Amino acid sequence: MTVVLREPTLEDAAELGRVHQLCWVETYEALVPPEFWDHSTEARRIGMWERMLRRNAGDLRLVLAEEDGSIVGLAAAGPVLTREHPGHEPAEAREVQMLYLLRSRHGSGIGQQLLDAILRPDEGAQLWVAEQNERAVAFYLRNGFSPDGVRDEEAHRGTDLTAIRLVRRSNGG
Repeated sequence: MTVVLREPTLEDAAELGRVHQLCWVETYEALVPPEFWDHSTEARRIGMWERMLRRNAGDLRLVLAEEDGSIVGLAAAGPVLTREHPGHEPAEAREVQMLYLLRSRHGSGIGQQLLDAILRPDEGAQLWVAEQNERAVAFYLRNGFSPDGVRDEEAHRGTDLTAIRLVRRSNGG
């Protein structure tokens, strides 16, 4: 199967929302209470993608991965979203805002391709990841990120998930 990476368009919003939500369910279903899904819905994700694709002024690097014409992964990097983790000063100017891959594609190398598409190898960045998502934490550690000790236990209200910040310093500093 051939994987194609490309920038998403507004026409991709519905499928991006569907895949984004499916990735969340695959990753966190066993880690969050059932009522969490009352507010985390496919419709909300589709709306989020529609807004993001309409508003992107070029400060976001958005990439999707397609396999045989179907979206299997997505990623975004851009300016730090301070509203997502209030009270925590940014460690870097750029942030991996999301990187999601369908479980069936884990281990395929597509996740690495997505990360490489949104961040240059020498580019510093930070990201937040659920500490309980051990596979994702290991992936980012392999890519030069390391925990800086900052934690946000309020990131996913109503759950026991704790977000930890991982940072990769730029080669220049």
